[in-house]
Amino acid sequence: MEKVTAAEAKQKFGQMIDKAQRAPVQITKHGRGVAYLVSGADYEEEQRQKEFHLFSMLNRGLEDIKAGRTSSLEDVKAEIFKSR
Repeated sequence: MEKVTAAEAKQKFGQMIDKAQRAPVQITKHGRGVAYLVSGADYEEEQRQKEFHLFSMLNRGLEDIKAGRTSSLEDVKAEIFKSR
């Protein structure tokens, strides 16, 4: 993955867009990665994957509810705070 400074990305934005069509470009500021420039296709695929994962989780939750596998809000809170 190519890394460029924010200043370089600003100066060569058109070139960075072209490079992002082939692979993500990391943009750094003060030596730290602060952003990534990715192709539209890569971004859309990532969004589709996130949506699929969300719908899968929701579907599993609905199946659990239908099967009676539920917990009270108090039990859920207790479990969350126990793991901290």
